Amino acid sequence: MPVFSANSAATLDSGTVGAEGLVAIVEGSLAFFRFANVFPTPRGSVDGPKVIHESLLRKGRNAEKCRFLGLFRPFEAAIHRLERVSRVSSAELVPTFTTAVNTWQCDENAHLNVQFYTEFGHEASAHLMHNLAWGPRAQAAAGLSVNVQEDHIRYLREFRVVDTVEVRSAPVEVGERSLALYHEIRNPADGTLASTIVRRLECDKPWPESFRRRAEAARIELPASVRPRSVGQAPLPDIRLEDCARIGLIGAGRTLIKPAECDEHGRFLPRHQFGRYSDAAPWLWNHLGFDRAAMQERGEGSVVVETLHGYRRPLKAGMLLTIMSGLVGYTAKILKLAHFAFDAESGKLAACSEAIGMKFDQKIRKIMTFSAEDQARLAQRTLRL
Repeated sequence: MPVFSANSAATLDSGTVGAEGLVAIVEGSLAFFRFANVFPTPRGSVDGPKVIHESLLRKGRNAEKCRFLGLFRPFEAAIHRLERVSRVSSAELVPTFTTAVNTWQCDENAHLNVQFYTEFGHEASAHLMHNLAWGPRAQAAAGLSVNVQEDHIRYLREFRVVDTVEVRSAPVEVGERSLALYHEIRNPADGTLASTIVRRLECDKPWPESFRRRAEAARIELPASVRPRSVGQAPLPDIRLEDCARIGLIGAGRTLIKPAECDEHGRFLPRHQFGRYSDAAPWLWNHLGFDRAAMQERGEGSVVVETLHGYRRPLKAGMLLTIMSGLVGYTAKILKLAHFAFDAESGKLAACSEAIGMKFDQKIRKIMTFSAEDQARLAQRTLRL
């Protein structure tokens, strides 16, 4: 699956040198990022921002051209200085998923493609429900249907081939029919945090009282640092496919949902939904006037640091899917992108996603500022929502 910038994991490594910290600041309905040139490191604060990528031994000649993103390495000290994720006590979070990264899960940047973070959260959610005595068999026996409503994901550090992965989880909200689950995805080799996911579930009937008691007993407070910062200020509208041209969305994907991409109930798996948005990203960047091939030759790319996925209506095997994409807003340094997934036959919106992206200069290891010409062009191509 071809993936670039907006789907790939990039690296800011504080290591033993100072890394340029990106601090989220709210500006109207958008958040943008400013730079703090001094960052505390194991050797103290060091001036002079520097972005560190994989070692030269880990990449080939072509990999250097394809490394569109580089922002994952430890994001506790990289993406929002005010948004560092507090480590939750291991007594509060329970192990829910473990694996190791395979070659086939990595993209052209030689690290784990971000759609698999969604997959890890999906499987961890099932194991957490089991830990609460409400696993798949218990749900089936009770005749309940539990559906995913939303995934909020922050990408903090990359994984590479053979890295081990561990997810620990806990409930953070318990409603009459709703449930919010918090997942920390870490590399257990060094304990560093790679990603956080907050998944919201909804049941078609009220939760049994026994389950609610167990979930409440296991519930923790959601760390303030992992709440949405740059996405979710206003929900994306529930539009129809025929509205897209008027709004300014472009066709960025047409596909068929295959049985192998669905769960045991025939429902389209979140990982593959995100994969469709991933494939749509190059179309959108080209539409916005950023020639991806030319950017690659110049050693420029982009990075995604936060996403919010909403699941509106069921998608199942055999359905035709149309992806429409566009620019919600921008500042001098960031783009707020949106993808809408439609049932092509009915024209109804089935899912949507927001993503915060930035242009990245790999030669000087810095986030790039959009030129006045770029911004004038972006203004003409912003969605009319």
